[in-house]
Amino acid sequence: MRAALHVDPPLAAIPGVLAAESVRCFQTTLRNPQRFGNTDVPPPEDRAAYLAAVAGDPPWGVVHGSLLINLASPDGRIRNSSASSLLGDLKLARELDLAGVCFHPGYAKGHPDREAALAQAARKITAVLEQAPDGIRALIENTCEGSELCPDLAETARLVRDVGAPPERLGFLLDTCHLHAAGFDLSGAEAGARLADALAAEGLLDRLVAFHLNDCQGPVGCRRDRHGVPGEGSINAGLVSIGRHPAFRGVPAILELAVEDARRGLAYLAREGVLG
Repeated sequence: MRAALHVDPPLAAIPGVLAAESVRCFQTTLRNPQRFGNTDVPPPEDRAAYLAAVAGDPPWGVVHGSLLINLASPDGRIRNSSASSLLGDLKLARELDLAGVCFHPGYAKGHPDREAALAQAARKITAVLEQAPDGIRALIENTCEGSELCPDLAETARLVRDVGAPPERLGFLLDTCHLHAAGFDLSGAEAGARLADALAAEGLLDRLVAFHLNDCQGPVGCRRDRHGVPGEGSINAGLVSIGRHPAFRGVPAILELAVEDARRGLAYLAREGVLG
């Protein structure tokens, strides 16, 4: 796997952080993740400085969309603001030559059943992709809390099928903490094989773009999104099994942690022969 860090803007500082940590892949945000709107996007001069700094040898990178996104919301204002935010990030990510924008699709709350929520999310994702520029992918991320959509691989695959977009437009980013917390046990020496088989069975393996390779602070099935340092949570050596599996060779492994904590996680993964 390829080591990756989460690094917040300014964008111009990202190449220096990556160089200092000897990492070539990253995730960032392009707006305040707790707000909608375009008031907090990196200004043109920051975007230009980033592009100048990486010219000729750009790192691999993705964007994490706003945490407020709810494309399934029964409230049209929230639904449309979510779509606008995701579309804005897709356009900026394309300008910055990044690989995609990951997002949580939304919630079933407020709908009579999950079927209705999934149908609403599928319609809105389709509309966003119809307006998004070529050369950039929206990346559905699995979830684990409350009534969030896509807590398991089957529902994620269902949403992907309902949207019907090709892999170059709609991909999948797998968060190991979320999946474990939602009830898919990722601990143990066979975790990599079980995960690869499950992804293949659901038609998601070919859409897998990256991992959020987070450990989990709570036990399997806790339904709590609490990221842990690799090797220090309830998944523990299961992350090594995943990282060593041939199906995931070369896939970026983003540690969604503060850089100081991520260093411990990267050191653990490197000692276990996960990072190439």
